[in-house]
Amino acid sequence: MPQPPNINENSYTPLEVAGLQRAQEFATTGSAYALLHATRPSTISFSLSASPLSLLPWLAEKFLAWSDPSSRPSLDLILQETTLYYLTDTFDTSIYPYRQLFTPGLIGAHENPKWRIPKGKGFGFSFFPYEIAPVPRAWVERTTEEGRVGWWREHESGGHFAALEGPGVLWGDLREFVEEVVVGGGLL
Repeated sequence: MPQPPNINENSYTPLEVAGLQRAQEFATTGSAYALLHATRPSTISFSLSASPLSLLPWLAEKFLAWSDPSSRPSLDLILQETTLYYLTDTFDTSIYPYRQLFTPGLIGAHENPKWRIPKGKGFGFSFFPYEIAPVPRAWVERTTEEGRVGWWREHESGGHFAALEGPGVLWGDLREFVEEVVVGGGLL
């Protein structure tokens, strides 16, 4: 994960500053799993898929560390998600995207100009402050050719697993984005 630039508190909202500080800490102490997923996906997949007891702590750690502290998932939810991965044998394929983002010598999708969102395409973003490394709006806007986001929602709660932590909130964002930008903006 690239290191964020020097954090100038005048350039970002308080939520963005807190997120950038958390991202710096995560880059230092929490991102080794991603390099392992990218460079040794089969090794970690075989190890974790061998038993639900090997998969459980791997997933539980992420669920607990990457969720909003006020809405951490219950033990039942963590067991449910672990069971789903284990019984469907899908952990290995779920980590394939890491190969693209973290393979040494390749530009990650977030840095590659060919992945910029072209002009005229609807683009929206839901900001959840307890995401692992929440990105400031200015950074999101640089991923578009137009340099702007068509639709933006900044939430005061929610983390990496926003769909589990607050499914109604995320669903509301998606519905509002489609109504406002896609339908109202003439993209459909």
